[in-house]
Amino acid sequence: MSPPAHLLVGKVGAEKWHKNTLTTVRETNNLTKRCGKEALELWCPIPPPGQAEETPYERKVRKDAWKFKLDVLATGEVKTKPPEGPGVTLWKSKVKPPPWISKIALPCCRDFSTMKNNEFVAQYVRDTRLVVSRLRQALIEINEQFKALVRLREQLDQMLDKVRQSLVTNKQSQAIREHRPEPEKILDKVDGLMKWEKVEFRKLKAKLEGTMAMLGDHLKVLGTCRQTLNTLCSERGRVLDLIPQPLRMVILGAGRDSWLSLSRPSSPWVERNETPIPDPVGPFTPECAAVLEDARRLTFLTKNVLLQVQKAISEAQDIRNTVHNIIENSLQGKRDETLHHKERLDMTLGGTRSTLHRCQRFQHEMRITRGMALGPASSKYLETRERLTRPVVQVFQRHVGTQLPEAAILNQSTAQLDRSIADTGDNISHLKATQRYLRECIHDKQTGYDIDGSIKRLRQRRMHPHTTMKETLELVYT
Repeated sequence: MSPPAHLLVGKVGAEKWHKNTLTTVRETNNLTKRCGKEALELWCPIPPPGQAEETPYERKVRKDAWKFKLDVLATGEVKTKPPEGPGVTLWKSKVKPPPWISKIALPCCRDFSTMKNNEFVAQYVRDTRLVVSRLRQALIEINEQFKALVRLREQLDQMLDKVRQSLVTNKQSQAIREHRPEPEKILDKVDGLMKWEKVEFRKLKAKLEGTMAMLGDHLKVLGTCRQTLNTLCSERGRVLDLIPQPLRMVILGAGRDSWLSLSRPSSPWVERNETPIPDPVGPFTPECAAVLEDARRLTFLTKNVLLQVQKAISEAQDIRNTVHNIIENSLQGKRDETLHHKERLDMTLGGTRSTLHRCQRFQHEMRITRGMALGPASSKYLETRERLTRPVVQVFQRHVGTQLPEAAILNQSTAQLDRSIADTGDNISHLKATQRYLRECIHDKQTGYDIDGSIKRLRQRRMHPHTTMKETLELVYT
């Protein structure tokens, strides 16, 4: 008995089994192609989307461009050399394909990553060193400006102290001039100039005190900027332990002569390092940019402050010298005038003395003449004049109406002599009083001359640069 014919004709295996096998084969082929394509894409660049598929001719031309080229030397020798440009030179296959782009970590990935990280760190450290060098140069510049301003403030304080001393000297000079005698206290130009000096020095004192306050405020701002720069230098310099730090040479190596010229456009003939954009997590932080800009602004402002303070000190010194010279010349002129008047008073006193002596001599002579006119005081005198009781007069007066005018004449002459003696006595009293007044005037003039001289010497001594306020105030207590 034979099997059915439909079992002997066709495939032995079941149709489903055949379909499953074909499906498995097809899926395996598709997987193999996909894996091959993905493996190739890991090593070759992915074509941009929308690009046409490469034709066999284009593929052949592209691969022919990778092959080595023949090069004939001058000696006639023929050699092959790889094409120019980047790529991977395969000397055994004599081809140079373009560089591959791999999406997987190669065996040298760790070393490559370490090298790139080291390069990134080195670049960051170099950029940080340049920032620190700029900050350090700015700190040095601000520090020098701070020192210059401190020295200038000391000079300004000395000048302000000199102005205060001049005010005290002015007050003392006016107080000393009050000790002059009353006739010498008549207001003169020196008194007016001393009042003018007091007003000028008060104005100068107020101006210098305002300049001192402005300078103090600027020093506070500079101190704050210096502290911020120092803090940022310390903070930024924490990553500079592994590289040399020639900070000045770093700026010169970057094509900069000064940290102030960072914002200036680069010269076409000099390659300069551009100022980086502030980055909160980069070497050049916004705090660094702000403090550098503040330091740059304060640098130019400090130059103006220095010029302004130096000008104020120079003007104050000129005003002080000018006022001193004017008052000194006035005091010297007053002393010269006082000395001139004293000499005239001395000459007048000499003339008064001779006149008084002459009047006293005339008074004595008139008294002698009066005595002689009255006759001798005693009859015992040997040299006597004839009296009115002499015999001739007595005989003549025996007749009535025969009176001689001798007695009347004697009485008139005696009265005239008495009046002359009294007038001469009054003149002598006036001359003596005038003498005393002249001596007092001469003494007053000498006192005024000495007081003005002491004031002049006092003011000259106070103009010495080493005079202190303590020495100036000692006169008040003494």
